[in-house]
Amino acid sequence: MTKVIKEVCDYIFNETDIIRLFAEPFAYNLASCRVLEKVGFEFEGTLRKNAIKNNKILDMKMYSIIKN
Repeated sequence: MTKVIKEVCDYIFNETDIIRLFAEPFAYNLASCRVLEKVGFEFEGTLRKNAIKNNKILDMKMYSIIKN
């Protein structure tokens, strides 16, 4: 998954005018957070009580990567 995300980000930054990408994984999903960090996404903060899943209110994390 790390390789796929890296390649997609590289493609978007090289082939479009987009300069910032972001992702919002559930805070409990440590594997997704780690994949984003390995690719170069930076943690920006926690979005408290940002989503409802299976009738539970959950926090999400905000990650972003900026084009060099």
